[in-house]
Amino acid sequence: MKHTFKLSVGSLLLALALPTLGAPPVDPLDQRYGVSSQPAYIKHYEADKSGKVLLNPYLQAATKDFPAVLDVRSAPFNWVIDVDGRVVIVPEAAHPLGRTFDKGFRRPEDNSDRKPGTRENYGHVSALAGAAGRISGEILYDKGSKTYTVNNKSGRYTKHNFDRTPEQLIEAAKLLREVVDTGGVAWGPVFFLLDYASADIKEKLLTDPKLAYDDPKKKSRPHLLVMPGGPPRVAAEKPVTAVAAMPVAVTPAEVVAPRVEKPVEAPIAPKSGKVKKPKAAQNDDPS
Repeated sequence: MKHTFKLSVGSLLLALALPTLGAPPVDPLDQRYGVSSQPAYIKHYEADKSGKVLLNPYLQAATKDFPAVLDVRSAPFNWVIDVDGRVVIVPEAAHPLGRTFDKGFRRPEDNSDRKPGTRENYGHVSALAGAAGRISGEILYDKGSKTYTVNNKSGRYTKHNFDRTPEQLIEAAKLLREVVDTGGVAWGPVFFLLDYASADIKEKLLTDPKLAYDDPKKKSRPHLLVMPGGPPRVAAEKPVTAVAAMPVAVTPAEVVAPRVEKPVEAPIAPKSGKVKKPKAAQNDDPS
């Protein structure tokens, strides 16, 4: 019994000395793009009768060797960072199992009224067949500035997660600029939407002096501009200034302009002579 007790104490001391022995390795992608998580919900029409979530037939898995290609006629797009840190992009095309509401309807997710003609589209889950994903959002085409803006608006992979931060959105935007061919369209600003952050992050960022709104009078869609626009098809080599978001320290984005095959059209200025600020989001549908 005495000998057995000594062995037990020795094992205990060894465990205390090596607390990480046998522990799973920390995934560096968790810090860069957020911890992967299952989608918050799947809408009824997004899965077939067997429960299988349908893939968007137009999805593109973007890499440096095989970049995704954007066409403004297919905008807006949803983007998702998958478990392995890759970008998958899908257009919000009509879903074959979805419906079109000629008279509009009240959406059960948030009890909001949808306008007549609203259709049910492929959402973020259609990029990963309902599998786990990291931070996600939208790529929108802004007609006024003729640029693609990026945000973190995803009700499936972003909104309901505690660790989706401005830092991670910047990292995702940097990756997008490395692996997406915009066809000569410049990148516009990157917006962190506070309504798609966790409650504690939102509360802290609401005190940021750089906080802005799509409609200042109604204070709709509070957001922070966390990264300025840039040229199309850029690589992360040359520093570009990122806008700091309080209280999260934002790492400057690293970009440099490569050879541009197609001239970039200058933003169209309205009659007042000022370029209208792009909206941070088009609507509040948590796709």
